[in-house]
Amino acid sequence: MSELPLGKQVSLPGHFDVLVTLEAARPLGKGFEIRVRLPDGSLDEAVITAEEAAALAGVAAPVETKAATVNAEQLRLLVESARIRLAYAHDKHFAVSLSGIRTLPHQIEAVYIKMLPQPRLRFLLADDPGAGKTIMAGLLVKEMKLREAIERVLILCPSPLTIQWQDEMLRWFGESFDIIFSAVDQQQLTNPWQRSSQVIASLDYAKQEEVRERVWQQHWDLVIVDEAHKCSAYTKKSSSRADEAEKTKRYQLAEKLTADADHVVLLTATPHHGDDDRFAHFVRLLDPDLFPEPHRLADKAGEIRRDILRLGPDCPWALRRLKEDLKDLDGCRLFPDRHAHTITFRLNREEYDLYKAVTAYINDFLPQATGKKKQSVALARTVLQRRLASSTMAIYESIRRRLQKQQDLLEELENLPPAQRAKRLAQLQGRLTDAEQDEDDLDDAELDLLVDEFTSAVELDQLRSEIAALQELLARARRVKELAADSKLTALHDCLKRAEFGELADGRGKLLIFTEHRDTLNHLCEHLKKWGYTTCEIHGGMNPHERKRAQEDFRTSRQVCVATEAAGEGINLQFCRLIVNYDLPWNPTRLEQRLGRIHRIGQERDVHAFNFVASESEEGQPVIEGRILERLLEKLEQMRAVLADRIFDVVGEVLALSDVNLPEILREAAHDPRRLEEYLDQIEKVDPQLLLQYEKATGIALARANVDFSGFQRANAEAEERRLMPRYVEDQFVKSCREVGLKVEPRADGLWRIEHVLADLRSDRLAAVRRLGKPDPTYRKLTFHKDHLDLDQHVDAVLLGPGHPLYAVVDEKVNEKLVGLAGGIAVYVDATAQVPYNLHLFEITVRGQNTKADSLNLYGEVVAVRDDFTGGAADRFAVVPADCLLDLPAHPAPPANVSPVDPGPAMDFVKSTYQSERRQLCQEERRQFVQVCRDYLQKSFDARIRAAQDRVMALRQREQLGATEVAIARQRAENDLADLKRIRQERMAGLDRLAIARTGPVRHIATALVVPATDLPAPRPGVFYVYAVECEDGSHYIGQTDNLRRRWFEHCSGQGADWTASHKPVRIAHYEEFDSREAAVEREKHLKTGFGRKWLKDLIASGRARQAGTGAPADFTDELEPELNRKSELAAEDVVVAFEQSRGWECERVGHLKIGFDIRSHGPADPQTGYRDPVKGIRRIEVKGRKKGATIRLTVNEWYRAVQLGDSYWLYVVWNPLNNPDPTPLRIQNPAKHLDHAKKEIVAARYFDVAADAIEQAARREAGKV
Repeated sequence: MSELPLGKQVSLPGHFDVLVTLEAARPLGKGFEIRVRLPDGSLDEAVITAEEAAALAGVAAPVETKAATVNAEQLRLLVESARIRLAYAHDKHFAVSLSGIRTLPHQIEAVYIKMLPQPRLRFLLADDPGAGKTIMAGLLVKEMKLREAIERVLILCPSPLTIQWQDEMLRWFGESFDIIFSAVDQQQLTNPWQRSSQVIASLDYAKQEEVRERVWQQHWDLVIVDEAHKCSAYTKKSSSRADEAEKTKRYQLAEKLTADADHVVLLTATPHHGDDDRFAHFVRLLDPDLFPEPHRLADKAGEIRRDILRLGPDCPWALRRLKEDLKDLDGCRLFPDRHAHTITFRLNREEYDLYKAVTAYINDFLPQATGKKKQSVALARTVLQRRLASSTMAIYESIRRRLQKQQDLLEELENLPPAQRAKRLAQLQGRLTDAEQDEDDLDDAELDLLVDEFTSAVELDQLRSEIAALQELLARARRVKELAADSKLTALHDCLKRAEFGELADGRGKLLIFTEHRDTLNHLCEHLKKWGYTTCEIHGGMNPHERKRAQEDFRTSRQVCVATEAAGEGINLQFCRLIVNYDLPWNPTRLEQRLGRIHRIGQERDVHAFNFVASESEEGQPVIEGRILERLLEKLEQMRAVLADRIFDVVGEVLALSDVNLPEILREAAHDPRRLEEYLDQIEKVDPQLLLQYEKATGIALARANVDFSGFQRANAEAEERRLMPRYVEDQFVKSCREVGLKVEPRADGLWRIEHVLADLRSDRLAAVRRLGKPDPTYRKLTFHKDHLDLDQHVDAVLLGPGHPLYAVVDEKVNEKLVGLAGGIAVYVDATAQVPYNLHLFEITVRGQNTKADSLNLYGEVVAVRDDFTGGAADRFAVVPADCLLDLPAHPAPPANVSPVDPGPAMDFVKSTYQSERRQLCQEERRQFVQVCRDYLQKSFDARIRAAQDRVMALRQREQLGATEVAIARQRAENDLADLKRIRQERMAGLDRLAIARTGPVRHIATALVVPATDLPAPRPGVFYVYAVECEDGSHYIGQTDNLRRRWFEHCSGQGADWTASHKPVRIAHYEEFDSREAAVEREKHLKTGFGRKWLKDLIASGRARQAGTGAPADFTDELEPELNRKSELAAEDVVVAFEQSRGWECERVGHLKIGFDIRSHGPADPQTGYRDPVKGIRRIEVKGRKKGATIRLTVNEWYRAVQLGDSYWLYVVWNPLNNPDPTPLRIQNPAKHLDHAKKEIVAARYFDVAADAIEQAARREAGKV
């Protein structure tokens, strides 16, 4: 056993096709079980025979005197692939770069500061409407997928929002989700809930008993519930037994999903709805152990909840921001003001008579009901009442359709046997039995079906009577439609003459008109066109693509968009600032949603809303519903004094806290007009102070947090400087395509096209295809620049990047092709280096656990370690930016072999320093979260266990006093107590696991041998050289060659001679030329003598030796004197710092970070807001100090950063910085733009040349702008 070469590299043909390091071995039968480490750093095992072990004993793989070099450009691709895959380590907002969105400070804070750091996410995002909660959720999904933290995602939302979610996730984040509904679920041969890894479903479909079991059977990594407040539960009081929780089916669905999922996000703008008990049950969806049961702990549950939410900005479970607190990137208010105008009109006699007749019909044939029929009747009454208020056209068409349906029904029933008649009538009466649904949960088709087919008749005579009444109503409605004036339409015509609509008349403005019914929509469009307006329409009968086309049509060419509630959700129209509510919704939340279509992020001007309401007839007779709605609008205007503009966002909550159920009041008032004054008085007593008091009492106000704007600016500036999109990712993708044979062509408009995606890139065998789906067969428009998506001509472009199926398959194939390069050595040139060095590239990981003890990656990064060959670890090794490889050109003529490199010492250095530091940071972050969770979980469990113990003791006492009937209850209580103690132990153990962070494997990706540039002469026929290599210890090696460049490189790579292989070569201190090999050999012999060595030493010391730089040919350096160049750069930086400081700017030198510029200069912040403009207030300055007239060279990294940072990137050139008595920097803002025409790319050397005269001209233009 002791003879096996543990810790050595060995060759095991038949087991491994590469050299492996033998790490451990143990006897197993007649052979050995061994553990080995592969070149990529991973561990593997094998069983070898006694003969194979004998062959290994004492025969470690011979130390190779030569190691083959690999292609430097291919190795660069391999390293960049890993760096981009782990980009979140340095590009903190990577998903922002890859998404077609413009994020705002509050969105970055929610995702990157509040949610992403949590090891087990349980979060309530309760921002005001319009804050972009869908965007934040999408950003979270994208970022977690990039980090490979999630794979299976379920989004639950109200049915009308499913298409919006699907559209926005695909459009903005490139994430494809499947919508599962009954038709999909029932027609699939396989289980779609299992087959699809990214699913959207409506709450009301998924909650069905036969469906939810299939949903629950699947494991979901992330569950997002939109409009989560719809998942409600309440405490059911009982006089005969203990109170218990009554849970809706929506709540039951969410409760089990949130308990089993790894991560949970609840989205709602209305978390409480004015009911403390329901709110207490609602927050238990986050963590039922953290938030105690209100029906068991009562006041104590509220106290614990308030303590948790009182953490405010530090609360890891909830976040709430109000509209008035939100700012844009400039530090200005994000939302402009809103103005509401009430437009009242009076019904003429004919319209009022029709109103009375229809109301009488509703009360006669759709009377108030109880039991199963209650919900159906109430909705049918509501729909007809609202269509009556909408327009004569709407009620006429509704009556006509209902009459036809009822006549068809009568004919159907007359042909049925009596027993089947009763069954059919009962079926129609109970068509809608879901008590959790209201009108807002149904689409237009479902509402039409309800109104047209529902009947309260139980006998044929009743049905015949209703048909007769409908025929009379239809005739009356037809007369009003054809002969009477349209009072509401006239009021609209007059309204459009107001001053606010002046911009509409001359074509500058846009107007959005909301109606609740398609018939009214058609009626309005017809008349608007007659009045000379161009129109478009959006309604529920349009598919998502048609709605998007209509939205774009409205934005570009139409003056007026007439929309039904289909546009109240999921359509963004912030380019419009005028809205007319032609029909007022009965659900006040709908009013908020409509206004939210235009009063949203991106709206730059004040918004005006015009609300139409008819409160009486021309004779002064009341229109019951109109009077109530008019009083509500008046009250809203009064409440603005307390709640300001926020009143538009919280109408529903304010009414609920005052026990005002608006839809119910409107229905009841129509049924019993005598109570009108009572209902008006209820609305008058609505108190906005109740909202403020309630939010404070429940704790939701305590979760309110203001954005740390200065902190955001710092983080955003840092993220911008380290961003990989678009330039770095674009360059990597294009080169990877060439490597795998995929033809990608540039378009004339700056985008890319791929005519044919190869079949093997769409194969199911690829992990990327299985994870993300197949890429399309062809791509006509590809871009890496999100700015392109803002242009009208590029709305159909695809934003490409990591996480997109096409990028993922190309990346996987390039890694598959280049896997043989892993652990290899390639040769590069560093123009600034004076001596050669190695650059070792490693992939490090930090590992942890979830609460179930499953192991997972917490962190990963590509780390570059510079190895200067000699000295102790602290002096020999240094961590440098991994992107420094981008600036190093491949050696033009690398040797086929170099001395083998052992990355082991560098790997040990990384493990003991950088990886250990990252582990500590991860652990500290997790410990802070765990400690907060532990503290509050302990409080919750203590209170619950005390209550359970009290209940057990009380039942035991009653049992001891002879009440034997409580024995079963006592046993159940004891079991509950034991369960609580067990659950507490399990939860605490789970938290202990979350606190774990340990160093994971370190994989050696590759090593770059980096040599300095040199001005050694190129080989010439018949010319031979004698040379002296100076080593680090001052010794000299003397030799002769016919190729001085190649020979010097061989010495640098350890292949030149034993002496230089063991003594670090620094430079060629002297060389001489001869015209024959014999003469060179004789001169070499002479210089090796004692006299010759002394002469050489004196010559070098006198400075008269014929010296050269070190490394690669002079073609590959921008300066042949690295030390002089370095001094010039430092002197130039001093000049620039002094220049900036003289103008009141603060400078920070960052050149050592290798991030593409040398100085970060900060201008003064706004004294009032503290805002510092990210472009005008920050300069990223690249400094060049050169001899006057010299060509200026920018590295690839510097140029890419200039392209990416745009106007915040500056080039400062200082001529003759070492001897210029009055140096003034030449300043060029955005050099990538202003020098693009003058740059000359030297591809092989990886730099860009700009002539001095181009620099001078651009600087003069810049000076002229001041």
